Amino acid sequence: MSDLSALQLIGYLTGRSLRNRTGILLVPLSWLGHEREIASRLGISFDDERERILSQLMPGQRYLGQTWIDLAKDLDGMIQNSRLDGRCLLVANLDIVLSSLGTDDRSLFWSFLYESYKPSYGLLLTLPNEIRRLITEQELSTWTGTGRLTIWDEGGLKR
Repeated sequence: MSDLSALQLIGYLTGRSLRNRTGILLVPLSWLGHEREIASRLGISFDDERERILSQLMPGQRYLGQTWIDLAKDLDGMIQNSRLDGRCLLVANLDIVLSSLGTDDRSLFWSFLYESYKPSYGLLLTLPNEIRRLITEQELSTWTGTGRLTIWDEGGLKR
């Protein structure tokens, strides 16, 4: 994978060289549920996709009924409505919505984020490191090859 640290990735996403300021942070299972702490350690803002989902569900509703386009709009809304610390937003629990999308929709989502989405601030998406069906090896390789993906290590702040 990447030798890039999370801090280096944030520096890259918030720098002037990228037009597409989106990156991926793979999180080990031991850190799932602690993404707010990760954002705090990195000095950036935090938002939780799970909280947004729960706020939109009607009583008794079991399915989200979202498309990749809905998810992209949600991310854009998060970044537009956040007061950003460190000029970057870490979004946790994105895997909940991604797992409800079909394979083709997930590929369209990743393609859009990689090629077309141009947030005005850095956007760092967390995914569980061990769940590979949400993003293909080829997609991971593409994100890694351009320095826009790293893995959170237990210390998290190695240089």
